Amino acid sequence: MKKLIKPLLIVSIMATAFATQAVQKDITVNASVDATIDMTQPDNTALPSSINMQYMPGKGLTPFNLNTKIWSNSDKSGVNVRLVREASLADINGANKIPLTVSLGGKTLSLTNTLLDSATLFPAGVEKGSDVLPLRFAQTTQGVVATGTYSGIVSLVLTQATATP
Repeated sequence: MKKLIKPLLIVSIMATAFATQAVQKDITVNASVDATIDMTQPDNTALPSSINMQYMPGKGLTPFNLNTKIWSNSDKSGVNVRLVREASLADINGANKIPLTVSLGGKTLSLTNTLLDSATLFPAGVEKGSDVLPLRFAQTTQGVVATGTYSGIVSLVLTQATATP
């Protein structure tokens, strides 16, 4: 009997040890929050991190349109939008630059602020966001481009206007 109790005790201790093992999974969750202003797609999803412009031989790059909405806490202040740097594409060697023209809601963007009037942006108030604004990327001068893989980063800065129009 003593010979049987010891092995049973060892087996039950080992079974308990294996049954109590657990696996921990850690997930880092990030959020970029600006409590005053944001820009999304019309369905409230984030803007894509990359887009692909199509090239038409003999014509150049086909403009790319992305519908957006602006969200704000203030229906009294307009929104300033500007580019961080000149928009362009370059091949993998950094040569053969293709200048781009970027516009939002039909207004061409530059390195200086472009004011979007609050009354025009938010005709129904801020609760549902702005009217849909097309964000357009286009080759500045349409024309033939050398063969290659081109890329570039277009950075926009949106700020709440400090003065009401």
